[in-house]
Amino acid sequence: LILFILWGLALTTNGVGGGGDSLTHYFISELAWTQPFYFFDQWGKPFFTLFSSPWSQAGFVGIKLFNTLCGVLASLFTCLTARELKKDWFFSIPLIAFIAPAFFTYLFSGLTEPFAALVSIVSVWLCLRGKVNTGFLLAGFLPFCRSEAQVFLVFFFLFGMLNGHWKKLPLLFIGYLAYSILGGFFHDNFLWVFDSPYDSQGSVYGKGVWYHYLARLGVMLGVPGVALAGLGFIQFFRRWFWLKDINWKTEPWLVHGPFTALLCAHSLVWALGIYGSAGLERTLMTAFPFLWIIMLDGLLLLRDLSAMIRKSWSPALPLLILVLQITYVLTNPSSKYYWQTNLFLNPENKFLKEEVGPYIKEHYPDVTTFVMDKPYMAVALDVNFKNPEQRQAWYIYNKAEEVDSASTLWLYDGYYVRTQYSITLEQIRSENKLEEIKSWDGPSDWNFVLFKKRASSAPTP
Repeated sequence: LILFILWGLALTTNGVGGGGDSLTHYFISELAWTQPFYFFDQWGKPFFTLFSSPWSQAGFVGIKLFNTLCGVLASLFTCLTARELKKDWFFSIPLIAFIAPAFFTYLFSGLTEPFAALVSIVSVWLCLRGKVNTGFLLAGFLPFCRSEAQVFLVFFFLFGMLNGHWKKLPLLFIGYLAYSILGGFFHDNFLWVFDSPYDSQGSVYGKGVWYHYLARLGVMLGVPGVALAGLGFIQFFRRWFWLKDINWKTEPWLVHGPFTALLCAHSLVWALGIYGSAGLERTLMTAFPFLWIIMLDGLLLLRDLSAMIRKSWSPALPLLILVLQITYVLTNPSSKYYWQTNLFLNPENKFLKEEVGPYIKEHYPDVTTFVMDKPYMAVALDVNFKNPEQRQAWYIYNKAEEVDSASTLWLYDGYYVRTQYSITLEQIRSENKLEEIKSWDGPSDWNFVLFKKRASSAPTP
């Protein structure tokens, strides 16, 4: 039922959730069938591209259907994992997952996190079911779903050592081996999997406070949801050190370890301003299945506290906090923000679709290549943002004289070009490399300007 509701929303809404990254992952996924190199694009996350590419051939709505399926399956396998851990009320996991303000709205996107979350929890479920070979093999591809998911391999490795699966540990590295060999033929470098697509020395987005991601969890989950997570950690330590009914060789390493490690890793790189971190909250979603299990523990602690008062009252406190969570989601402005931002076009993209795109297609139907850096411009112009025959990035501005003036237009936006390349509109106008054709003052202080190369700057034969 949840899947059909989400698919209905995916088919009837026009949002592209998650901003430029969402669209860029879609463009890579869609293009991979005609340009196989993109099956091995490190930034695009190759394992995600492999599974999402058939869906992307149906357009952006296809990748939204894929990601909503991944989100629902992630909640299902989290249920099954909680059952393997012998937790009561495991069936409440989908409720915990989908009544949070943020998670389900990010599914209407081309982002890689929902798929990474699914692969993570399925790997854990397989290990708990005794299918360790398959679980380790699948877990080995996590680095090709999300780069930061490499940290999860440490916990699978520890799980394997503690539970006597020494001979199976090499399976955790099959993903690296397979992609190194296959992608090596496209990259002419069999060590390409170790080349990070992110700058380890800095980030154009700056840096922030160390508790940034903790604060964002409060927004993503809601106040009652954060309370459940906190209670879940208390229940975990209560069971481990007081009740002593937890298997210390499994749950700490396959549930609490991955979530805590990912939270700490993202907090660290954002505080230091390295690896291109933009402080994006959605990157935590890869570990959300583990967080749901922790929140379930919080519900069970509330149940135990209620039962201490009167046994028949055991559901009282859990029901109360779920009611509070639903009320919070329905009344808090953050829920409306997530809904509007991820399910519907924002004002800038709507402006591009209705004003800028139609103008360019009407007046310049023969132009085949665009220099642009805002991904939705490509949607508005019906081109693939990652196809070098259709789009170039503004980093070629310093070599503008080498660009074919007849078949290329330059589209400046008021954010990406300035942020990524430190190229300002004033600089372009003063240097006279390009001729301004038309400018638009978009909403929210965005400005869009259309340029072409000056005829006088054309190279002489």
